[in-house]
Amino acid sequence: MKVNDADYHAIGLRPRHAYSVLDVQDICGHRLIRLRNPWGTYSWKGDWSDESPMWTSDLREALMVHGASEGVFWMSLDDVLKYFDTVDVCKVRSDWSEARLSGIFPNHAGSSMQVTILTITEPTEVEFGLFQEADRNEHKSKRSLLDLGIIVLRTSERSTTGMYKLGTFCRRQVKAFVGCREMLEAGCYVVVCTAFNHWTTGVDMTGLRSPTRKESLPGYTLTMHSSKDIMVEQIAPSMTFLADAIIQLAIHQGKQHEGREGVTCYYLDHGWSGLIVVVENRYPDRYLHIKCDCTNSFNVVSTRGSLTTTDSVPPLRRQVLNVLTQLEGSGFKIVHRITHRLSYQPDLDTWGPGQRHIPMLTQDIYGLHTERPL
Repeated sequence: MKVNDADYHAIGLRPRHAYSVLDVQDICGHRLIRLRNPWGTYSWKGDWSDESPMWTSDLREALMVHGASEGVFWMSLDDVLKYFDTVDVCKVRSDWSEARLSGIFPNHAGSSMQVTILTITEPTEVEFGLFQEADRNEHKSKRSLLDLGIIVLRTSERSTTGMYKLGTFCRRQVKAFVGCREMLEAGCYVVVCTAFNHWTTGVDMTGLRSPTRKESLPGYTLTMHSSKDIMVEQIAPSMTFLADAIIQLAIHQGKQHEGREGVTCYYLDHGWSGLIVVVENRYPDRYLHIKCDCTNSFNVVSTRGSLTTTDSVPPLRRQVLNVLTQLEGSGFKIVHRITHRLSYQPDLDTWGPGQRHIPMLTQDIYGLHTERPL
């Protein structure tokens, strides 16, 4: 959904902002919804706003008995559908188990990270929620919305080294909250919370190259609600857990393209707030030289600090080539082109003599972009 900030401000709404639904009425042929801005300021100025001429004395007496309230207003259902793109429902289930864990999103793959181990003793429905922490006061908050995502993977042991099967997931979205639910069998699972558009691996949040990292890291809250008892704990993952998680997600949910026999590319693009590209080299004795060119993309940032990458993928290996993420704003564009060839040499030869990865796989991105075995 494209959003023009100036248009939203002109009608009294805050773009990319969550409102509470207080009431719903179907009265005198009008379908109306009462909303509240949690900031307590800025109210709707269109039809059915506090001073709208559409109010009759009878309707005002029925629906606004206490008068107008700053930040609380009525809108028609048609206008709600026009200006809002998502409705999240908060379920209250007093007999369900609940677990809440806090964490931070590091701004690169080389810093200390945590994942959650979920242990289930009998089949149960589990609802996952991921919330970006922020100050509700607009004037104090300097938050930029992150591209939140959840990946739940089955593991053969209580660690990330045994991850082998995708359990459930939530698509990446630039929102303050995302969630998903699934009926899970008994066993151990790894819950991975992801966000990439705040990474400072060579670029900042405006897309410009930046020599420094941000010191303030965004926090999150992970919630898990289950119809049966569950056990959760946070652990330090393996160095390459992020690559393994993204690869499993791309293989099971991405679009597949067979560039040639023995080579498969997986794409997570439409509906994923950007682009994730994973390549698989099934040749037992030859290297795959592959270029991923996204230079015509717009309003995105890259975990590798570049919109063009060139890599030599060893035999029987997979690699996350690049992760592009939209920046918060009115829109973005993804354009990508793949070129590849086979070689018996590990270095990139004429594409980069003596090199295997361009840009280099430095320590801060190694855990996401290093080659992984099939």
